[in-house]
Amino acid sequence: MGNTLSGSVLDDLGPPTGIGERLMGKDEHDEHETAMLHANAKKWPNEYESLDYDDNENEAFRKQHFHAPQRKVKENMKNAKTLDRMKWAIHGAIGVVVGLIAFFIDYFVKMISGAKYTDMEKMIGRCSGNNQTANEQFADGCLAAPYFTLMCFNCGFVLIATALCAAFATEAKGSGIPEIKCFLNGIKRRGWLNLKTMIVKVLGVLFSVSATMPVGKEGPMIHSGAIVGAGMPQFKSTQFGFDFKMLTFRNDHYKRDFTAAGAAAGVAAAFGAPIGGVLFSLEEGASHWNQALTWRTLLTSVLALFTLRIFLSGTADSKQPSATSGWGRVSSTGLVDFGVFGYTDKPLWTIVDVPIFMLMGILGGIMGAAWCALQKRITMLRMRLNLSLRGQMFEAVALCALNTTLFYLAAMSLGKCESIPQPTSVTGQYIDEFNGNWQRDSTTRTFFCNPTQFEYNDMATLCFNPLEDVIKHLFHFDGFFSFTALIVSFILLFFTSCWTYGLLIPSGLFVPMLVTGAVYGRIVGEIMHRYTSHPTYPGTYALIGSAAFLGGVARMTISLAVILLEATSQIIFAPPIVLTLLVAKWVGDEFDLGIYDIHIELKNIPLLEWEAEEEMKRFQNADVMKTDLVTTYPVARVSDIINMLQSCTHNGFPVVVEHAETPGTPRFLGLVLRSDLITLLQNRVWGELRNDTTDQPALSNDAFLRKYPQRTPVSEIQLPSPETLDNLWIDVAPYMNDSPYTLPPHAALNRTFRLFRTMGLRHIPIIDEDGGVVGIITRKELTGHSIHKLMHDFDGHGEGHA
Repeated sequence: MGNTLSGSVLDDLGPPTGIGERLMGKDEHDEHETAMLHANAKKWPNEYESLDYDDNENEAFRKQHFHAPQRKVKENMKNAKTLDRMKWAIHGAIGVVVGLIAFFIDYFVKMISGAKYTDMEKMIGRCSGNNQTANEQFADGCLAAPYFTLMCFNCGFVLIATALCAAFATEAKGSGIPEIKCFLNGIKRRGWLNLKTMIVKVLGVLFSVSATMPVGKEGPMIHSGAIVGAGMPQFKSTQFGFDFKMLTFRNDHYKRDFTAAGAAAGVAAAFGAPIGGVLFSLEEGASHWNQALTWRTLLTSVLALFTLRIFLSGTADSKQPSATSGWGRVSSTGLVDFGVFGYTDKPLWTIVDVPIFMLMGILGGIMGAAWCALQKRITMLRMRLNLSLRGQMFEAVALCALNTTLFYLAAMSLGKCESIPQPTSVTGQYIDEFNGNWQRDSTTRTFFCNPTQFEYNDMATLCFNPLEDVIKHLFHFDGFFSFTALIVSFILLFFTSCWTYGLLIPSGLFVPMLVTGAVYGRIVGEIMHRYTSHPTYPGTYALIGSAAFLGGVARMTISLAVILLEATSQIIFAPPIVLTLLVAKWVGDEFDLGIYDIHIELKNIPLLEWEAEEEMKRFQNADVMKTDLVTTYPVARVSDIINMLQSCTHNGFPVVVEHAETPGTPRFLGLVLRSDLITLLQNRVWGELRNDTTDQPALSNDAFLRKYPQRTPVSEIQLPSPETLDNLWIDVAPYMNDSPYTLPPHAALNRTFRLFRTMGLRHIPIIDEDGGVVGIITRKELTGHSIHKLMHDFDGHGEGHA
C-alpha cells in the first residue's frame, strides 16, 4: 500500500497560480470565445461549485444504516416518521415567513410610492389648474419644480438601493432568478443564498421599485423565498455567527429541496399562483422531483399566499373598500393584481381571435428576441468596462435620472385628454358617489384635463404610475388610449427596461415585460376595437400581448402559462395563453436563448439542460474525460494532503492503491472530497504510522454536519509546525465514498449525461477494465458548449464514435 501522494501527478501541477486549465472539473478556455468571455471563464474555479446530491457511502454511513439490530431498525423507523413530520413543519414555516416578507415589501412599497405620488400630484395639480396647456406650463417654469422634486425622490431612492448592494451584498442585485435556476440545476456560489443577501434584497427592492424604475418586486420575491428555504432548515448563519446545532438537514440534498419550496412560495406570493410556483420549481429542477416533494412544496406555496392575503386584507385602503377589505377576507391575488376579467357585455375572446393571437405570439417572439439581443449587448459592454462599485452606483443613479426625465416629459407633454365612459362599479374607475360627484380612482391621472367632465390624461396615466397599476389600466380600463400614448409608452418601456436590467439594484423583470407586452397587446386591441366590427375586449389583447412578449423574453412555458392563468382567475384564457406562449418561445428560440439563459451563459456557468445534446451519441467518455488527475493514497502524510489542497482547487480526489501484480498501476478505491479533508484537518484527525495505518481518532458524521457548508480555506487551519506534520499521517479510507457511481471509458456520453443529471452527481470517475481510474467527468464536460467545442475539434480529425 502506498503511503504518499502520487508524486508524478502532483509535481506536474506546478504552483497554484498556474494550474487554471488543468483543474479537474473546471472550465477550459475556448479559443473561439471573445476576450471578455475568455477572462470570465477563469472565474469558474474560484466562484462556482457543484452541489453533490449523492450520499457519501463511507464507514460512518454504513454503521448508521446497514446491519443494524432489530431494536435499532425500529428506532430508525420511528425516527423516519419524525423526520417526515419535521419536513412538513419546516415547509409550512417557510411558507409563512415568505408570505410575511411579501407583505412587508408590498406594504412599504405602497406607502413610499403613495406618499411620493400624492405630493407630486398636488404640485402638478397646481400647474394644471391654471387653465394653461402643459407646453405653456413648461415655458412658465411651473412644471420645473415637480420635475426636480421627482428627480430627487427617484435618484435618492435608487442611491439607497444601490448603496445597500455595494456595501453589503452585490449578489442582491438583479432579479435572482438566474441564480435560483443555477442552484436547482446543481451549482452554487457563495453569497447567492445567505441571510445578508436576502436582507439587502428586501430592503433594496423597496427603494428601487419606489423610484418608479422599470423594475418589479416579483423576481426579488422569488429569490428571497429561495433564501428562506435554503437557510431556515439549517438553523445556522455563518455571517451572523449563530448556530442552533440542528444538524438534521445539513446537506446539499435537503438544501436543494427546501430551496425549491421557498422559490415556489415566492412565485405564489408574487403572482397569487401556488400551482404555478410548484411548476416553476419543477420546471427548473425536474431531475430531483418526487411526489412527496410536490405535496410539501404545494403546502409551502399555499401558506405563503394565504399569509400574504391575510395581512393585506387587514391593511387595505379604507378609502377604497372592497369585498376583500377587513381582516380575514382574503382574495387569491399576490403582489401583482391583474384585476377581475369577465364583467363585460363582450366575450373575452372567440375562435376568430385565435389566428390574431398566433400572429401576436410570432411578433412577441421576435420583439422578445430583439430585447434579449440588445440586453445581451449592454451586459457585455458592462462586463468589458468592468466598472468599480462606485462606478456602478453612478451608472444606476444616472440611468434613473434619464428614465425619470423621459417618463416625466412624456407624461406632461404628450398626453391627450380622453373621455371615460359612464362610470360603473365594475370597471373600478369610479368607486363611490361623493358630494354629488363621482370619486375617481387615484391612479387615473387628470393632469391638464377636466375631471368633472370625466376626462383623463392617457399618457400620464401610463407613465406616471407604478407598473402594477399601469397593467390593471391596460387590462380593464374602459376608456380609450390614443395610439400616440401607447406607441410612445411601448418604446419607452422597451428601452428603459433593457438598460435598467443588470444595474446594481434589486430588480425584477416579470412586471416590466408584462407591462411592455400589455401595451403592445392593447395597441392591437384598440385597432380591432376601433376599425373592425368584431366584438373585441381590448383587455384580452393586452393580456395576450403580455404573454407573447414575456414568453419571447423569458422562454418559460409550463410555469408561466399557469402563473398567468392563476393571476387572471379565468381558466377560459388557457387555450390562447398556452398557444401564444408556445409560438413566442418557438420563434424566440430561432434567434437566441432566453434572457435568463443568456446571463447564465455570459457568466460561463455550466448549466445542464433537461436532455442530452443529440451530438453526444457520437462520443464516448474517453473523448471528454479529464485525465490530469490529482490522486491520494488511503494513508498519506498530513503535509502531502495540505500541499495537495493548496496546489489545486479540485473538490474531489480519487483514492488509489497500486496493484500488487503490476506496480505503478493505481487501482481505484473511492473518492474523498476537499470539504471532508478540511474537516479532518480542523479536527486533527491524524496520527503516527503503524503497520500501514494510523492511530488517529475517529470522527463522527455529526462533526462533518456541524461544518456544513465547509468554506474554510486551508491557510486558516491551525496546524502544527512543518517538521511535526512530516511525521503525522492521515487515513482517509474511513471517510471516502467507496461506492461512487463509475463508468468505463467506452460508455456513450449521452448515457453519462443521463446518469449525471438524474442522480445529481458531482463527479463520475472513469474506471478501466483493470480497476484503475483513468479520468473523471464533471458537469463542465457535459454542457452544450463543451460538446460543440468537441465537435469543432473533431472536424477534420474524424467523426467521433458511433
